[in-house]
Amino acid sequence: MMASEDAPLHFQDAKSTVLWQASHRRSRTNRIKTVGLSVIALFFFFLMLQSSSTRAEPNFWTKFPSRHPFPQRPEDAQVILPPRTDISVNGTLPHNLDKPNPRLHVLVPASQDLRGVCRTLTSAMILGYPPPTLVGYEHDSPGATETERMVDRITRVRNYLRDSKIVHDRDFVLMVDGTDSFFQLPPKVLVERFQAIIRENNRKLQKKFGFAEVESEEAGAAPEMVQKYTQRVLFGASKMCFPGLLDDPGCISVPESSLPPDAYGWKTDVYPDGTLNRPRWLNPGAVIGQAADLRLIYDEVLRLVELPTNKSGDYQALTQMYGRQEVIREIERRRTANDFKELFYRMVGISDATNISGITLRLETGHRYEYGIGVDFESQLFFNQILSHKDVEWVKFGNITKMSALQMQHGVPREHRLLLPQDVATLPNPFTQSRFARESTQRPVWNATLDKLPNPHERTWHNISLMTNAHSASVPVIAHVNGDHKLRNTWWENMWFFPWGRALLRKYVRGAHGFEAAQSSLLGGQDWLEVRGGRGGIWTDNENWITLAEVCNGQERDLFDDNLGPWSKENDDPDDPVYNQYGSLIAGKEEKYY
Repeated sequence: MMASEDAPLHFQDAKSTVLWQASHRRSRTNRIKTVGLSVIALFFFFLMLQSSSTRAEPNFWTKFPSRHPFPQRPEDAQVILPPRTDISVNGTLPHNLDKPNPRLHVLVPASQDLRGVCRTLTSAMILGYPPPTLVGYEHDSPGATETERMVDRITRVRNYLRDSKIVHDRDFVLMVDGTDSFFQLPPKVLVERFQAIIRENNRKLQKKFGFAEVESEEAGAAPEMVQKYTQRVLFGASKMCFPGLLDDPGCISVPESSLPPDAYGWKTDVYPDGTLNRPRWLNPGAVIGQAADLRLIYDEVLRLVELPTNKSGDYQALTQMYGRQEVIREIERRRTANDFKELFYRMVGISDATNISGITLRLETGHRYEYGIGVDFESQLFFNQILSHKDVEWVKFGNITKMSALQMQHGVPREHRLLLPQDVATLPNPFTQSRFARESTQRPVWNATLDKLPNPHERTWHNISLMTNAHSASVPVIAHVNGDHKLRNTWWENMWFFPWGRALLRKYVRGAHGFEAAQSSLLGGQDWLEVRGGRGGIWTDNENWITLAEVCNGQERDLFDDNLGPWSKENDDPDDPVYNQYGSLIAGKEEKYY
């Protein structure tokens, strides 16, 4: 009897429990929240649509000039032409060969023959660059102030880009700091990497900023669609912004680095001394671009450095130009952006908006702020030593044990084994001598002691020490040693070519002669770089030719440290007669015996 009385009680309790659970289901709560958020989001959406419809902002792309001197992009320039097939079997060249492809010019601003300048020139020659042009050489005005010297240097750079008859608009121009730049890789790698970097960056800029409609240059033709903003010039990237401009767009509004946010571990970008910052700020120590684009930039740089408010030269000017370029791009992007999408991207943390918060600028209508400036975030072209000397090591990629552990030793998250870059692995062996070297009658004539190089079968790019950035996994083309000056000697002696510097320089000078060099030059090969000719010397911006011996007399110990005497007048290379392997006189005066 008790059991029959208890049964209804148990059923009643169970029923009430089920009803309570049904009325407190979490799924309904989630649905209510979702509906509520949707209603709020739609409210803001329609509110922003209404505000957007009444907003009348100017078209900043047209308000401030943004188009470049010519529509063709640097990444599309065909700098190395395909091989020609009309070479005669008897070793002669046709008379109608032309050289339509862009050339490369190397500018080195330097007023006097400092040790650093000679190292820059020597390393460029060893790597096969065209004869550099010294800008402002021997034009250091006595009594001039530092500001006056700075303005004169920039004026000469601008004037050379504007007035030189051998520099054409589409030519590539590399300009480096002459006092502390060491070349590590050949020009072919430099140009091809430059083109690859800006090609990828322009793809991203197209996605971010879109296109603009412009009138066609041909009468009656339909309007053209052109990409609003493109990258055309690359400077080196630094871990620090120009001192004194911390509130300027040049420090605040420039793009984030393309390196991972934790490239230096969990303290990336927040470590107080800046050594763990990802490089993202412009450094003027090295730049590459087409001549017409650089001319625009240095016209503006010269205008800015002549202002009484600028006491720090091109570094300050270029930093400010880069920042203002990015601000104009951002306000134009926001003008055309979808407000709802913009809000949503910010909420989920995937917005690519540039930081222009708190920026106050006086912008002049009709003034150019767009220069196609970008920086080499990953040091594929230019490595700046300042705050970064611990990022690199000189390593042999053939050493599997070392390369497998390199990133781990530098605290790089998700490390992986580093491989020799493909563009370096496919380069010709730097120690291979020309088959005509021993028979050449051109100076420097072959000398077994002075021209001794490692066996190319035993020494290749895989087993010579290359300066490598462990964090970006790059092998830079040029090292800008602008940090600790005490490291300059050490780093120079670490460069892969240093033990054989004199022999490699002689090889470079000797390689300028003969049919192979002429064919290469005309067909766009190794000597596609420049047409003025000459090796073993330097041009000045006044079109004068001076030899390396004239510029660097007395610097041989710093350059080679081999105790073989002055360059071109070596101890083991007297003016005595020189005979080839067949006993024929090829240099000097023949000795006569009576």
